[in-house]
Amino acid sequence: MKELKILIILVIFTFITYYGIEPFAHTQMSPHVPPANFDMEKEDITLSNVRIEEAQKVLANAEEKLKQQKTQEDVEKQQKILDNAQKDLAVAEDRLLLYKNLWESVKGIKALKGDTEKGGEIFSMTCVSCHSLKSQGFEPLIDDALASESYGVVVPDLGKAGAIYDKNFLAALIINPAHALKLDHKFNDEEPFPMTQFFAIEGDLDQEVADIIAYLQSIAPKEVSGKEVFEDACLRCHDLKYDNLLRPTEQTALEGYMGSNPPDLSMMIRARSVEYLKTFINDPQKNIPGTSMPRVGLNEQSQDKLINYLEQIGDSKKSERTTLGYYMIGFFIILAILAYLWKNAVWKELH
Repeated sequence: MKELKILIILVIFTFITYYGIEPFAHTQMSPHVPPANFDMEKEDITLSNVRIEEAQKVLANAEEKLKQQKTQEDVEKQQKILDNAQKDLAVAEDRLLLYKNLWESVKGIKALKGDTEKGGEIFSMTCVSCHSLKSQGFEPLIDDALASESYGVVVPDLGKAGAIYDKNFLAALIINPAHALKLDHKFNDEEPFPMTQFFAIEGDLDQEVADIIAYLQSIAPKEVSGKEVFEDACLRCHDLKYDNLLRPTEQTALEGYMGSNPPDLSMMIRARSVEYLKTFINDPQKNIPGTSMPRVGLNEQSQDKLINYLEQIGDSKKSERTTLGYYMIGFFIILAILAYLWKNAVWKELH
């Protein structure tokens, strides 16, 4: 009976540690964020409102602390904190207005039916100056080394763009690339984003954007694998050495463009959870505010394929490991029962 009590105590403390302390520690190191939202308009406006609320709390706290300062030196220090808080609030409010305007523009495009033939003509007159489209005979105008030096990153081929990216994201991207990618905090008028905004050739911007998207969707393959999604959406910046995929962008140029060296993603599925990757790929600003990683803009199906592919490459033994874990638990349960019966049989005379 004494051993049973000890076992019960161990089970209780293990339960408290695993379901109480460990989850709490995880929330402190990796705060919870809302799940991936593929309604990008709602996502951007919701997150902008959250940032405004956070800035308002910081500002209110700074104002309260300013009233409590005694010395002139402390007052000046706190006033600087207050000024910065006011600037942060103004930036957050401006960003909300920016995204409202961006997605309001996209609404007009969504209502239009694109002309694929016209879209192809517009693409051949504008987009091919930077982007290749090998499936349609448009080869890159410059090699990877020169593209790295010129833009900081290799410019993508758009042959699969219509299949893997959300069409509303594509519209926003064409209208205002830095805002759609959520990099407006990094690029500005003094340091413009490498991809320029699209300006209508004949005057009707909404219709021409709708035509380009219809064209990209018409030439895109019907089925795209997870590996192809990775190659199209991630490989320009990230290696995947476990599958012998090395980025074409020159490292020094990429570090200058991103501000750091993007990591190899071979083991990312194990370093981070699946849920983390889902929210991070969908909107990196949720998990790391101010990060230089752009929003990828994948549709939900493509994102699922990408994560499954990363799991196959970086954690191919997951199902075997899980099964083995169940076997081991069963083994120890049986062993515990046998040990208990053996103990009773051997030591029963002493009890």
